[in-house]
Amino acid sequence: MIETPHVFGSYENLYGIHRERIKTFECGASDSIKSKTAVLMLTPGMLGNAGPYRLHVELAESLSHRGIASFRFDLSGIGESLAVGNRGTSLQRAAHEVRQAIDLLEQEHGYDQYILFGLCSGADDAIVAALADHRIVGASLMDGCGYQTRSHSMGLLRRKYLPKVLSFQKWLEQLKRILPNHENSSATMPLGLDVREFPDREQSEREIKSLINRSVKLQFIYTSGVIDYYSYEKQFYDMFPALRDRPEITVIYRSQWDHTLMVKEDRSELVQMVSHWVESTLVAGLKVTVSSQDQVTAHDGVAKAVLSSALVTAALCD
Repeated sequence: MIETPHVFGSYENLYGIHRERIKTFECGASDSIKSKTAVLMLTPGMLGNAGPYRLHVELAESLSHRGIASFRFDLSGIGESLAVGNRGTSLQRAAHEVRQAIDLLEQEHGYDQYILFGLCSGADDAIVAALADHRIVGASLMDGCGYQTRSHSMGLLRRKYLPKVLSFQKWLEQLKRILPNHENSSATMPLGLDVREFPDREQSEREIKSLINRSVKLQFIYTSGVIDYYSYEKQFYDMFPALRDRPEITVIYRSQWDHTLMVKEDRSELVQMVSHWVESTLVAGLKVTVSSQDQVTAHDGVAKAVLSSALVTAALCD
């Protein structure tokens, strides 16, 4: 397998690594659509393109073995990418830079559809980027947006706050925080605070609906790392009842995982989960019906030219 570094963007300030796919023994439409698809991995927070504990590297390797190429890159001001040409909000800049990455891959490698993977702020960026670019046909979003529900609030009170109220040690710690102590003062942000902001629930629902109405497939993965706003299996559908039973959406909750997947076994499970979902999403998009007049109808944005080529390949493989 070959990895190639790229410097790209309007200001030649962005850096990313393209990983080629390993050609499989598959023939026909399935292999053809994989050869035309790339998975883009967006940087989470201020972490570089390798991802937390090299998560993106492991995911790229897994996808490559399934015959799918990938591209992991640093958004401007993160990792190897320079912070130049930054205008607009962080979400707007990220969407613009994702588009530049897609333009690069389209010109250099000929891909014509893309799937995004984003963790934390990368999930937020992925939604905005997908709304802005119709070449994006799917997104796997880990610890993305979340909103309070009645069940979540009751469970959080029981699991997180009630034990603290009943703990003598916690009361002592709180007392120490109240009393002045200049020796232990800190200028950093207090533990647990986050500068990440979500749109209101109604806007999030509109954005998700807009994507799935465009046949974009979405995988939402939540962990215990965001227990302050997401804490149980079916919470997604309690947050968005109108999205219940939509086949374009997959929701997974792993209460044993932390936010950055520090445990190797958890990372391995996620890598396999996402890789399988990407592959299944591509195969599901290849549902082809042939009429009595031998007319081929392509679904989910697969170009007729690609399908024609795939059918010829399938005939040669038989």
